[in-house]
Amino acid sequence: MLKQKKSSHIDHHEITDSIQSIDKRDWDGVVDARNIYLSYDYLLALEIVMKKEMDFYYNISYDSAGTPVLIVAMQLVKFIDKRKVHAESLGKLSNHLHKKIADAFTTNVLVCGNVFSDGENGFLWSENLGREEAINEVCSIIDQLKEDTRIKTKSSITLFKEFWPASKKYSDLLKEHSYRKFMIDVNMVLDIPESWKAMDDYFGSMKTKFRTRAKRVFKQSKDIQIKTLTAAEIVDNKERISVLFGNVINKSDFSVGRLDTAVFELFKLHLQDVFSFRAFYLGDEMVGFSTSFLNGDILEANYVGLDYEYNNELAVYQRILYDYVEQSLKSKSRELHLGRTAELIKSSIGALPKNMTLYAKHRGSVRNMLLKPIIESISPREFELRKPFKTN
Repeated sequence: MLKQKKSSHIDHHEITDSIQSIDKRDWDGVVDARNIYLSYDYLLALEIVMKKEMDFYYNISYDSAGTPVLIVAMQLVKFIDKRKVHAESLGKLSNHLHKKIADAFTTNVLVCGNVFSDGENGFLWSENLGREEAINEVCSIIDQLKEDTRIKTKSSITLFKEFWPASKKYSDLLKEHSYRKFMIDVNMVLDIPESWKAMDDYFGSMKTKFRTRAKRVFKQSKDIQIKTLTAAEIVDNKERISVLFGNVINKSDFSVGRLDTAVFELFKLHLQDVFSFRAFYLGDEMVGFSTSFLNGDILEANYVGLDYEYNNELAVYQRILYDYVEQSLKSKSRELHLGRTAELIKSSIGALPKNMTLYAKHRGSVRNMLLKPIIESISPREFELRKPFKTN
C-alpha cells in the first residue's frame, strides 16, 4: 500500500492494488450507497474473478481527522482495436507478422472508471470536499500511480470514463490537467413516468404502429420461458452462459478485457437482489440471458448473451429489452439505462440518447500518434431515432 502526505482538506491518501487491503467501512462510508459499481462488494467480486486478466488499483483519501473523504477505482487493461487487426490480417500472414500487427493496435490503458459498465464509476467524494479539490486529488493520485517504479506494467494512456451531460461542470476541470475530451456512442435511456404501473400502461402510451410491433415480438417469443436464476443455477449453466456471452462479445469492434462469466455467480452472492440474472429458455435450452443492476432508483442493463440461430425467429433480443422495461416497472425505477450499441432498436422501445464524454491523456508526442487514431475511431455513430410514444 502506497501512502503519501497531502495538504489542504486532504491529509493523506493510500493507494493499493487490492480492495481487500482497504477498510470496508471507510470505503462504503464515502460511497454511501450512491453507486453500486463503486461499492466494496461489487469491486471485490470483480477483482476476485478478473485479477489474472487485468490490474486493479484503488485509492482512499483521508482528512486530518482520519475521516475518509474520497475514493478512486482504477483498472489497467489492454485496449485492442480489433477492426484494425482484422483489416491488416487479411490474406495469408505468418503468426509472427500477425502478432506484430496486433501489438501495433494494442495499448495499455489506465482507466479511472469501470470497463465493464457505463457511467461515472471511477471516483466519489464526500460533501466535505469541493469538486475542484476532488478532481485535483484524483489527478494527483493517477500521476503518482503512473510513475511508481514498483508497477511493472506501464500505461500509455490514462482514460476517464465516462461522464453524463449534467456532470460537465466538474468533468471539464480535467482539461486543466491536460486531458483531452472526446465523445463516444450515446447511452440509451428510458425515462419511467410514475403513471406507468404495469406493462399495459407502457404499451398504452405508444403509438399504434409501435404497439403493434411490440405485440408481434411477444407473439414471436411466446414459446420462450423467462426465469430468474440463483447463484447455484448460474453455476449449473456456466458453460452455456459462456457460449451465449461469447456470441455477443465476439461481434464487438474493440476489446478492453473480456469479462469472465464466473463473476455473475459472485455478483449474485455478494449483491443478492441488487443483481439480476434472467435466463430465456426454449424448452430446456437457454437461448439468451440478460443481467442488470438496481443502482438506487435506476435499473442498469448490463450484459446479454444470445444464440443468434434463434434470435431472428424468436425475437429473443427484443424480448430481452421489453423484459428490462418490465423489471424497471416492478422495481419502481425512475430510469432504465440500456447502454450503448443497438441504438435504433432501443429507441423503438422508447429510449432516448444521452451523450457520454471521456477524457484521455497520453505520455508524450509519440504516444499521441497512437492515441489520436484511437480517439477518432470511437466517434459517436449516427442512427435513426424512433419515437414510439404518443407524446414525446
